[in-house]
Amino acid sequence: MLSRDHSRPPRGPADPRRRERVIAATEEVLLEHGLDGLTHRAVARQAEVPLGSTTYYFATIDDLRYVALQRVVRRYIAWMHQWAESLGDIGPEGLADALADLIVTAHAEYRQQVVVDFELTVAAMRHPELRELATVYSTATTAMLARRTTPARAMALTAAMDGMSMLGLVSPEPLRRDDIRAVFRAILVPGSAAGREAE
Repeated sequence: MLSRDHSRPPRGPADPRRRERVIAATEEVLLEHGLDGLTHRAVARQAEVPLGSTTYYFATIDDLRYVALQRVVRRYIAWMHQWAESLGDIGPEGLADALADLIVTAHAEYRQQVVVDFELTVAAMRHPELRELATVYSTATTAMLARRTTPARAMALTAAMDGMSMLGLVSPEPLRRDDIRAVFRAILVPGSAAGREAE
């Protein structure tokens, strides 16, 4: 799942895992405070290491940001693979149900992760070095969904997931599961009532 690892390994004299702790702390700062809240000082405080340790391993904020975002993206892909494997043999309507549940769960339990996902996408618009990393979300999701439906519908589902997720982040009230499901059914089952209403 997308939960964070809060474990703190014992610190020996050489502290061989300090670099890993700095990376984990960077991810935690990202999830808690977003890209704008990421500083060497905040990471050092979260990792409980001297400030010089963060700059020793990662000279710039860009370096810290990139390595932490890599972890966030890898965790997302692992979560999506786990979700896809759990589906079993389902048809289009079952997939619409599963996708609706996925959106609801992501917003209820992993809202910080979803926010960071979109922050990465927006940051990539101005930072070319982040663009390849930012597109991993959509390409990985589309590839997984293409195993269940046509490539065009998989791409449409991915776009709908992004749209519904963004709407859910800014809406004053949580999105209704039935409304989310209707969007996915309109794509997956065009002849259904939801599909006819969307035409």
